[in-house]
Amino acid sequence: MSQELLLKDGINEVNGKNELSLQIDNERLKHFFYMLHGEPTTRTRALHGAVLVSKSDIDGLVKKLKEQLTLVHVTDATFTISVGFDKDFIEKPFDEFTTNEWLEPDKTKEVIVRVHFMYEDINKGSSIKNSLFIRIAKGIKPGNILQMLASSDMDGLEKIEDLMCPVFCRTDNVHDKLSKDLLGVVEDWHSGQKQPNLISGTYKFLKKHKSKVAKLAHYITPTSVVFILCYMAFVTAELVPEQQQFPVYVSIIVASKLLLSFFLSYGHSKGKEIYSRLSNISHEDVVFDITKGDDKEYSEVLNKNKELFSSARNTFLWVNIQAVVASLVAAAIFEFIKP
Repeated sequence: MSQELLLKDGINEVNGKNELSLQIDNERLKHFFYMLHGEPTTRTRALHGAVLVSKSDIDGLVKKLKEQLTLVHVTDATFTISVGFDKDFIEKPFDEFTTNEWLEPDKTKEVIVRVHFMYEDINKGSSIKNSLFIRIAKGIKPGNILQMLASSDMDGLEKIEDLMCPVFCRTDNVHDKLSKDLLGVVEDWHSGQKQPNLISGTYKFLKKHKSKVAKLAHYITPTSVVFILCYMAFVTAELVPEQQQFPVYVSIIVASKLLLSFFLSYGHSKGKEIYSRLSNISHEDVVFDITKGDDKEYSEVLNKNKELFSSARNTFLWVNIQAVVASLVAAAIFEFIKP
């Protein structure tokens, strides 16, 4: 989302009443949300970039967090891991999470790590209850945000910050330095994660330049038709007697209008088809490898990407072959019937 969270006053020209328009931006929305709902000591970190997350990766993250807490003499921290599916949610203490085989056939949609601990603040001379929240999941879509705003879903609004990016972490009531250190551990862990290999170099190139590929497919057929019509106009003088050349030129102009209208529409439909298939090639923000269902999802995404790429490529090649063959055939026919 590239827009900003701005309130704009305006006048409706039809009824003369004031209007209010709302545009949403990720960073401004986060600031606005936590200005209303966050604790004074809340600190957040939104981490972007695709990651491949396995059970061992979660174990490694928790281990690094424990090491960081040990440095400040926190030895009694509670770690809870939650694994979310489409219609189910399982929460376990960290020790049970590591020993569980996770043979569930469901596909993992999110993993949440919650850490609660008591930290002795030397400056204040008291113990403070602290918490760290980490959510790893596929990012929320703009439509989901608008739904929550329109439906006044307060529960959803309270969680909206957690859903804004693939990896999100938050500390509450944590000393500034310790908060930055803990968030830094999560950031270092995220930067060291493997990238899910869902798209080859060719897929990435075509997905990035899908507009240009679609436009080429759109205009290649009308271009070949223009070539044929221009060729007809040039050879008319040799094929048609002089007294009939003017009616023939008029006929070519009329035919040009009809043919170009048809083939522009045909090219548009093919270009739209190619653009749609290339757009649907998936490059997931998060790929999980925790349950049995995750392996199936990974292979399904790979197969879908290959199928979409193959379909788009075949459509593109077919349109270009049609255009080239039609131009060559037309040129050959006119050369053959020349006197």
